[in-house]
Amino acid sequence: MPQSSPSVTPPSEPNSVSVDVLDGLLRSPPFHRWLGVTATHASAGRAVLRLPPNPEFVGNPFVPAVHGGIISALVDLAGGAALFVALQFPTPTIDMRIDFLRPAIAGKALEADATVLKCGQTTALVDIVVTDEDGRHVASGRATYSVKDQDQGPRGFPIG
Repeated sequence: MPQSSPSVTPPSEPNSVSVDVLDGLLRSPPFHRWLGVTATHASAGRAVLRLPPNPEFVGNPFVPAVHGGIISALVDLAGGAALFVALQFPTPTIDMRIDFLRPAIAGKALEADATVLKCGQTTALVDIVVTDEDGRHVASGRATYSVKDQDQGPRGFPIG
């Protein structure tokens, strides 16, 4: 998917969440710990997550590829992480679309690079590109998140 500039400028770098803080938040929920997902980059409106290889991620024992649901979870987490870095509050997913471009071969780490495209008053749009450790583009995602309650509720809850 083509990358474009966000139409609403996210907070500047000094106000953004650091990669260490993001990584700590990502590792909090049990599902995220099971996935083993880690944050490797965090900047205003952008987050990069890494998913290590795991034989439990294979969906079909006759095809050595990562199950699409695992890739979908990575896409969703990366999109939410990019928004968390920009807005500093958790955002629920409204809709998500994923195009699987080639099998993600089991035994290879995956990386999801998420960029906030637009952040309005009620929704935000994020593009996510998933590559394997060899740099092959395996999936593209686009997700919409609710940001309407950004001035209400608690801050700092784990993403997801």
